[in-house]
Amino acid sequence: MRRRARVQPAQERLGSGFNRLWTASAAGNLGDGVGRVALALLAARLTDDPVAFSAIAALGYVPWLVLGLPAGALVDRYDRRRLSVLTGTVRAVTIAVLLVAVAADTASIWLLYAIVVVLGACETMYDNAIIAMVATVVEDRDRLESANGRMQGAELVSQGFVGPPVASALFAAAAAWAFGLQVACFALAVLLLFKIPGQFHPIGDRPSTPMRRAMGEAIRYVASHSWHRSILAILLVIGLCNAMATAVTVLWAREVLGVAEAAFGVFILGGTVGAFIGSQTAAPIARRIGRGRTMVLSVAVTGAASIGTAATKSPYVAAAAMAATGWAILLWNVVAGSLRQRLTPDALLGRTVGIYRVVTWGIMPLGALLGGIIADLAGLRAPIAVSGALTLAVAAFAAVRLTNRRVDTAIAEADARTEADADAAARPAGKAGADTDAAAGTVGKAGADTDAAAGTVGKAGADTDAAAGTTGQAGADVDAAADAEARDHAESAGAPSAGTPPMPAAPASGAAHVEAPVAGAP
Repeated sequence: MRRRARVQPAQERLGSGFNRLWTASAAGNLGDGVGRVALALLAARLTDDPVAFSAIAALGYVPWLVLGLPAGALVDRYDRRRLSVLTGTVRAVTIAVLLVAVAADTASIWLLYAIVVVLGACETMYDNAIIAMVATVVEDRDRLESANGRMQGAELVSQGFVGPPVASALFAAAAAWAFGLQVACFALAVLLLFKIPGQFHPIGDRPSTPMRRAMGEAIRYVASHSWHRSILAILLVIGLCNAMATAVTVLWAREVLGVAEAAFGVFILGGTVGAFIGSQTAAPIARRIGRGRTMVLSVAVTGAASIGTAATKSPYVAAAAMAATGWAILLWNVVAGSLRQRLTPDALLGRTVGIYRVVTWGIMPLGALLGGIIADLAGLRAPIAVSGALTLAVAAFAAVRLTNRRVDTAIAEADARTEADADAAARPAGKAGADTDAAAGTVGKAGADTDAAAGTVGKAGADTDAAAGTTGQAGADVDAAADAEARDHAESAGAPSAGTPPMPAAPASGAAHVEAPVAGAP
């Protein structure tokens, strides 16, 4: 009787290294979810000044705008696991300092500002390193969508469902308890990251390259490839439109839909639920209809749902539309983010992530301001309707640029280039050893020829001194020739000369990753 083959679950196919990375990421995200609510509650306890309170949110943007690209350059230069462990440890220690201050009743708003800045600075490197590590621990690169779907699903559950209510309950009992849980989550994440097996040093990195030149190299790479230009254009519009809509969400829900303040949290939960479903269905949809069509579908659904949201006065229809928007945004995040990991050269991945984060976070303040101006001129529905119309226009552009055929061709080229880069990285050591043996053989042969010449001179017995001088000169010429030959072998093996960095590998076509917020986005 034929035995049926056992089908392995997705987590087994992704590998044990990914499972540990996923668990570490989930623990860290739970700490982030607890911390965001606890920090906001603590700020409200420390000050009732609206400007001082809003500065907490503003300071959260600053590290990504200032340090996003430099952090990416560091991720492309050093071991990514060590960087994540280091920055994760700093995060845990930072919250521990705040925990002591809260327990001693000495916390101040200025200490809170400093805590937010330090956490944001660490997050730029920590998140960047985690994203880059996903592409390393997933053995089958065709499973990147499944891996990223699980990562983003865990983030949504930790930060959207579990973290906020737990933080609120703990803070109400004792503020220090909430920050104690955050420290424990960060410490657990560091411990799990430390135990992940494997090598996480970037392939093809050049540590001797100055930071400014390394960042310029990444900017030129992104700007010179049509994939990055197309995705960035779509990303800019989506980010702008999302910020326009979210800027007026609270006022729109209260004044247009009549949602009570007590029910607002449940109302916006629809977007988070839809986003979680999107994170889990992105990989199957991409396998069924193709990656290009999936991204086009995402943009089209986002635009249509926004227009539907603006047209209705029913809170139930609006909640359903928000769920559809969350689903579509996570569909894009998973598929486009996986493409970026697969198509971008490993040595440029950290800086590329930094560039996209800078673009995404940089456009949000402008979109929020524009949404407020449009609402003031044309009403609270107008920003949502305008954002929907612009997103649908971008969907038409995406349908032309992001075809399945183009995506599959880019993936095939990137996979071939990745294999060639890996072979090139492994080749110099083996070839250098062969060249050393060849050079030793040449020198040995030169020594034998010299001995033979000396024997001939001794046998002749005439003009011994002159012959010896001639033989010595010949031996020197032979040694010089051997040295020259060894240098030629070394140069043919690709060994760089002193002070000259090796030439970078030809970059692959790029991909994008949208970091747009979901919760509360209509």
